[in-house]
Order: sequence, then C-alpha cells, then structure tokens
Amino acid sequence: MDSQMLRSTATKLGISSQKTLRKAEELIRLLSVKGGNRMSLGTSAKAVICLELAASLTGATVEKSQVIGLSGLKRPAYAATSQTVERLLGVTSGVSITGLCVTHTATSAKDLAIKVLKEYESQMQKQGGVDGTLAVFQAAAVLSACKVMKVRVDKKSLYEASKSKRAVYDKVVEAMTKIAEEINTKKTVVVAKRGKTILDMVEDHMREESPEKRRKLDDDQEKGTEATDEEFDEWKKRILAQAQSQSQE
Repeated sequence: MDSQMLRSTATKLGISSQKTLRKAEELIRLLSVKGGNRMSLGTSAKAVICLELAASLTGATVEKSQVIGLSGLKRPAYAATSQTVERLLGVTSGVSITGLCVTHTATSAKDLAIKVLKEYESQMQKQGGVDGTLAVFQAAAVLSACKVMKVRVDKKSLYEASKSKRAVYDKVVEAMTKIAEEINTKKTVVVAKRGKTILDMVEDHMREESPEKRRKLDDDQEKGTEATDEEFDEWKKRILAQAQSQSQE
C-alpha cells in the first residue's frame, strides 16, 4: 500500500500522531504477511481498518461515522470485517469494561458489568465457551449493567464499540440484561436481610415478650419496686442471645 495514501486517509480521519501512523503501517505489513491479500477487501477499507485499530492501540481517537464512510463499507460489513482483521493480526482494539465505563461516565456500573460478564462466560461454557475479551461482550456487559442500574449512556456509541453485527449484539445484550437483573435482585435481598442491627432485634424481642411479663414489669414500676441487678443481667443476656441467634440465620 502506498504510504502517501495511508497518510492522506489518516489526515481525513483527523489522525496526526506519528506513533499512530507507524503502528498502522506495521499492521498493514503484518496483514499482508498473514494472508490479508486474500481477503476481498479494498485498499481504502484496509487502510481505514488498520488506522482505526492503530488509533485504539496508541490511545488516539477517531470519529466512527467518518471511519465507516471512508471505508466504503456498510456498518454491519465494516464491523464484521474489522473483527476478522483483528483476529487475523492477533491483536485486540483494547475495548474493555473499565475503559467503556470511564468513557461513558458510568463507573458506578463497572462492578455489576464485570459480574455479569463473568456469569455469562460461566453459562456459555455449556455451549463451548466464548472469548469474553472480545469487544462485543465487553460492550454488552456495560450496557446491560447500565440498563438495570438506570445509568444513562450513549447506546449507539456502545454498539459501535462492540464491533459486531446488530443482531448478534442485541442477542448478547438481552441475555446479559437478564443476568444483571438476577444479580441486582439478589444483592437487594441480601441488603434487606442484613438491614436489622442487633439493637433492632433486641427491641423486636422486647415487643414479643408475653403480655403477662409486660404487665408484671408495669406493676413493679407502679409499686416502686425494681428488679435486682442479677435479674436484669439474666434478662439482658437472654435477649441478646436470642437476637444474636436470629442474626446468624
């Protein structure tokens, strides 16, 4: 591929970093060695895909709509071809849950997204397993977590980061959203169960004392009599023991 053409395409994409350009040239050479010439892929599309991948690997940014426009491919075809090139080169674009959460200001959903992806990978083991590091799974995990936690994100941008076909992405998001809902529900139940303190439980047990005992205490107070320290300590130990036992159930 002509170096001048690559640089011209880079300029149209707003890429000026020499580091990114050198990385793109390296990827293009590697693609030729690994059989990229056998792909039914035009020169422009090859240049754009390698430039976008180089930008991702070097920390540069490009506008997705410009990338697809300059490639000459439709969005689904570009996503599929880009993923094929990544696999052929043995590199990934660096799409990650952490990075996506930071980019979309959704760090509050990060922990849930990680748990969702882990559970999804576990469930898919029965069907041969999946490579959770692929962009489609990283992006889908973030979107599903954000949906459940009601965190607003740019859904279109997340889909573009997935580098997959819409049908595949939507299917993964649907499955992961169910997982996210289950995890979030279990978390809510656990928090509710652990909500009562020992003091709350002691008060509950006091309210549950028999009416006869409560009347006796009231009578004692009216008569001006008081329980001995020994009786009070025995009563306190019993109430605390009951509350402790309940908290461990």
